[in-house]
Amino acid sequence: MTYDSINTILPSMSIELKINLAKEKVGLEILGKDTGRVDFLEAKYYHDISTVLITALDRLLKRNKLDLKVIKGYKIQGDLGKDSTSYKIAAAFILALQVNC
Repeated sequence: MTYDSINTILPSMSIELKINLAKEKVGLEILGKDTGRVDFLEAKYYHDISTVLITALDRLLKRNKLDLKVIKGYKIQGDLGKDSTSYKIAAAFILALQVNC
C-alpha cells in the first residue's frame, strides 16, 4: 500500500492509537478499526518516556501523512501495572492529545 492510498483510505477510517508499554521500551501502533495494524514504531527509553512518546507519535503521523485529528480512540497495554509511573505518564500523554484535538 502506498502513502497516497493510505492517505485516501485513512481519513474516512476510524483510527486508534495503541501504546504498548514494557520495561525500557514503548511501542506505538496505529490501528484501523476495520483493517487492523496500519503502522508500528518501537523505541527504547531509559529516563524520559514522555519525550519518546512525543517523538514516536510525530514520526508515525509524518510517515503516514496523518493529522492527529483522525485518531478516534486510545489504548494503553503492556506488562507494566496501572500504578507504574510509565503507565501514568502514558495516560497523561493521551489526555493531553484528547484535549488538543
